[in-house]
Amino acid sequence: MEFRSCFDIIGPVMVGPSSSHTAGVVSIGTFIYEWLRGSPERADIIFYHSFAETYQGHGTEKALLGGLLGMDMADLQVKQAIEIAEQEGVHYTLQFEESCPYYDHPNTVVVRARRKKHVVTAGGVSLGGGLSKIFMLNGEMVDIYLRTSDDISKVAAQYCRDEERAMEGGV
Repeated sequence: MEFRSCFDIIGPVMVGPSSSHTAGVVSIGTFIYEWLRGSPERADIIFYHSFAETYQGHGTEKALLGGLLGMDMADLQVKQAIEIAEQEGVHYTLQFEESCPYYDHPNTVVVRARRKKHVVTAGGVSLGGGLSKIFMLNGEMVDIYLRTSDDISKVAAQYCRDEERAMEGGV
């Protein structure tokens, strides 16, 4: 993995105490938001490893919900993401597991989200400095890196188009 700037390591401007437990997690949620073309009606979230142990202190659940609501990592409303999700009718569950069967990293989350007829299951890891990676999409292993400088809507749209073409038999 090649870093483009020192800010890929030091960390972005963000809400929350930890670039790996908040900023990177917002990006994972934002990727899902963009994939679904809006906030999910339902999200089943499984936090693994250190996310499961420290999510409350770091606000990891707020960060993920903030991303699922379309917020970016510097949006002050991330702090109120739980309340906003409730107001907007986003139903979610949280589960906590020691180890992830799909990927070995301490900052791992798997989300199954639904919006209307669209459903996505995405696995993500937060690598630090606001950098995150989607490692699984709908059961397929992938390598989608999300940097703070990326336009996540374009990244998600590209992978969504690729999957739609594959389902149509065009890839």
